[in-house]
Amino acid sequence: MGERIHVEEEALAELKQALETAGENYKSEFARLTNLMDEITSGDIQGDPADDLLAKFRAKEEDFKSLATAIDQAQEYAGVKGTNFTDMITEFKERAK
Repeated sequence: MGERIHVEEEALAELKQALETAGENYKSEFARLTNLMDEITSGDIQGDPADDLLAKFRAKEEDFKSLATAIDQAQEYAGVKGTNFTDMITEFKERAK
């Protein structure tokens, strides 16, 4: 039959924290990149390299947004599942007393 997976509460918390940190870093860098593209669009930064960068960004912008959405969903899922797991462990500990 199926194998059991043993998950330590501490390991789950570390994974949740790593996901949160990586996700926030990505979203922060994406915001910085978006601001730079806005500067190019407004004409504050000009020239062929800026135009090339803007074109490349626009070609991938939906991918960047999709990734940010996936990160949000993963963080939400980890938060919900992590909370459910922690609640379950707490309940088992209370029953074992």
